[in-house]
Amino acid sequence: MPRTPKNIPHDHWKLAMTRGIGPIEGRNLLEAFGGATQVLAASVAELAEVLRRGADEVRRNMDAVNVARELEEMDRESVCGMLPGDDDWPELLKTATPEPLALWVRGAFQEADRFSVAVVGSRICTAYGMEQADRFAGWLAQQGFTIVSGGARGIDAAAHRSALRHHGRTVVVLAGGVGRAYPPEHAPLFDSVVAAGGVLCSEFPTYHPSEGGLFPRRNRIISALSLGTLLIEARLNSGALITGRLAAESHGREVMAVPGRIDSPSSEGCHRAIREGWAALVTNVADVSQQLRSSSMLVAGAMAAQARVGTGDCIGVGASAGAGACIGAEANLLHEVKPTSGVLKLTPAMELVLQAARSMRSIDYDVLSQKTNLGIAEVMAAVTRLELSGIRLRNNG
Repeated sequence: MPRTPKNIPHDHWKLAMTRGIGPIEGRNLLEAFGGATQVLAASVAELAEVLRRGADEVRRNMDAVNVARELEEMDRESVCGMLPGDDDWPELLKTATPEPLALWVRGAFQEADRFSVAVVGSRICTAYGMEQADRFAGWLAQQGFTIVSGGARGIDAAAHRSALRHHGRTVVVLAGGVGRAYPPEHAPLFDSVVAAGGVLCSEFPTYHPSEGGLFPRRNRIISALSLGTLLIEARLNSGALITGRLAAESHGREVMAVPGRIDSPSSEGCHRAIREGWAALVTNVADVSQQLRSSSMLVAGAMAAQARVGTGDCIGVGASAGAGACIGAEANLLHEVKPTSGVLKLTPAMELVLQAARSMRSIDYDVLSQKTNLGIAEVMAAVTRLELSGIRLRNNG
């Protein structure tokens, strides 16, 4: 569970709250001095040896931070804190460039949030965009994916609401403090997210305003927390498009884009991403599932995270199915590696697909659909989640 205000190390919190010290500067200072306590004790001259500029201003800002007041505000708003290295620090967030110094959170991350997809787009969107956000986010939520977005008007809010309506999990990443709803009219939505077991998070103090320059920092967290990013009505030079580029270029994640009208400014960013080749065109939920499954970088990243918390079932075809010894009597049949720990709870759809696959010589979506009475899209989603959790269903060769 996240740290309650009384369990937060004051010196690290003071460093994270100091204006002029972002995650890059903070990491450099921690590495140079060996810890937050030593950083806070450093002189202006010592700080200047690490910081490229503004050491005197940073020193003044440090001295002005009132940690006690911030902890009182956190307690008042039922806000907790998280630090890198905490047991519940999201695995995928370690890939953020740079990783946050701390997170302020309402709610708590869960193991299931390793299976997250960002759904982002324009604040000023069309009815078509709202419909697609509702459609894709709702389906992903039903298949057990956590929906991550920025809590903004338009596409973001539609994605969060759809996840809630379909009884799924959703994570809101804010560019301001979690105690100050932005936009203000979304306060009830944010309360609903937390009440439903989701998460409201930020790397800024409780009542920090949502300033324009902070949105790119928020976008990198959205990207890092998600295995893939789905763009819906992203305009040119929009924050949503920046999030997509971060996902593709900085985090090596799958990026998908829903096409819109060719004369609609709302979809110009999506169309450019598709044209330039760094986002896959998707028109239905089966496309999304296939993109998540087929991305080698995505699977490698997810498996690396999985390896740090334990290995689940592993099913493959042929002589090797990953780590461990394979069990099986015939070549070209699915072979099973016994689980080393019960890390992941399978959904009903995953269990149906897994049982059906045991009797198959190769994976065929149509056959799996017939055997399980699930739709093709549901089968593909189940296969995706199985493979990302360490249960691999591959055709030989």
